[in-house]
Amino acid sequence: MSFTYQLQKVLEIKEYEKAAAEKEFSDSVRSFEESAKELYAMLKRREELIDQTQQQIMQGMSIAFIQQNEQTISFLEQEIGKLQKITQKARREMQEKESFLTVKSVDLKKYERMKEIEFERYVEHEKQEEMKFLDEVSVNQFIRR
Repeated sequence: MSFTYQLQKVLEIKEYEKAAAEKEFSDSVRSFEESAKELYAMLKRREELIDQTQQQIMQGMSIAFIQQNEQTISFLEQEIGKLQKITQKARREMQEKESFLTVKSVDLKKYERMKEIEFERYVEHEKQEEMKFLDEVSVNQFIRR
């Protein structure tokens, strides 16, 4: 007689749910990383433009050029604000997906542990049945002699 787990279908569903949660989490991590990289690039570009403007002011430059740089910096700051919101949203989603994945992992572990316990009981029961059989064989051999 082989071992069959009564809740095998439930366990398979829990495994599928965990795999789906892992995929959603990895997608959210990727989305967060992309927005964070874009934000970093924008921050770096703004910093470089500010440094470049300061150096050019020291060397002397026209007011029109300074105004143009200030407009560009202002535009970059608006874009940075938008990207910060997008990045924060992506971070929240990533954290939510991580908690959901944790819940699904714990849930799956419970069913796996239940299966292990049931298998241990099955093995113990099989050992007891085997011992009973061997006892009967021994008694029968003793009686025959």
